Amino acid sequence: MHMHDIYTYAKRVAIAAFITLLIITGFYLLGQHAYFFLLVFAAILLAVLFCGMTDWLVDKLHLKRGLSLLVAVLFFFGVIVAAFWLIAPTVGRQVQEMKQTIPQAVTQVENWLSQYGWGQKLVDQVPDDMNKAIPMQDALLSNISSAFSSTLNFLADFAIVIITALFLASNPKLYTVGFTKLFAVRNRSRVMEVLGKSYDTLKSWLIGMLSAMAIVGVSSAIGYSLIGLPLAFALALIAFFLAFIPNVGPWIAGLPAVLVGLTVSSQMALYVILIYGGVQLVESYLITPLIFQKTVDLPPALLLFFQVLLGILQGAIGLLLAAPILAVIMVFINELYIKDVLEAELANASGEKP
Repeated sequence: MHMHDIYTYAKRVAIAAFITLLIITGFYLLGQHAYFFLLVFAAILLAVLFCGMTDWLVDKLHLKRGLSLLVAVLFFFGVIVAAFWLIAPTVGRQVQEMKQTIPQAVTQVENWLSQYGWGQKLVDQVPDDMNKAIPMQDALLSNISSAFSSTLNFLADFAIVIITALFLASNPKLYTVGFTKLFAVRNRSRVMEVLGKSYDTLKSWLIGMLSAMAIVGVSSAIGYSLIGLPLAFALALIAFFLAFIPNVGPWIAGLPAVLVGLTVSSQMALYVILIYGGVQLVESYLITPLIFQKTVDLPPALLLFFQVLLGILQGAIGLLLAAPILAVIMVFINELYIKDVLEAELANASGEKP
């Protein structure tokens, strides 16, 4: 065996061992300190949004970066406050009504299933005492609504994310250059390039996802209002927020809408299924591919697996951030492994420049 072949083999073994060690270390840190890292990533994601808005203002209005960042942050929070002020009374009232409506719908579904043999077997699997099941539904809805309330832990985490995002967005070069200094001098330009591509990927993903969320929320509100569905705005708001979670979110958002429809009639529930299903079909097969065709392409099966994994490990926040995290991981794999290792070795073997 030639020295070159021995060197190439040793290099591959070293790379494989390093990647294996990195994966093991990553899973260890994820298991031990996952929540902290997810908060940091949430801050990075928000900083990317602020930076994207800031860069747009600098490019279009030719404002100084500091002033552009201030305008971007004020606009972001201004939209949230204005939306809350406009829809909070209606949505809050409807959410309270939903606490009584959903358990009634669950009872109706159980009574309908009991009419059939297969349905009775299914009903037998749930608790016999529905008085226990209904409080469980109330508890679930209380937990959902409490996510929007000002609890101490939520405010502390939210403050950490906001403050960190503002620091990152105010001077992103300070942190990216500092991060590249952890690597050998010859690799720093490549690391900076990969960080730039990761930023572009997250920015594109955010723009696409926020656009899809707005379309789903507005379309659902219009559709539910046209058919006279009770609690239309609250259900549309749920659809809007859960659209942020690909694959899983739409199913979770559609269930309470169908249950509320059942409290009116089976025909209303059918209308809800048709409208919400139509919105999801248009969003999934027309809008989303159009938005993401030149930005972020995440394999659906891989994304679903990653969502389940992070959901098991860290619950709601893991499920919430699974898609953008996977988008960054795909950039790292494509740039640092496929291009810099596999394709570079192929180019060297064929005598071409990598």
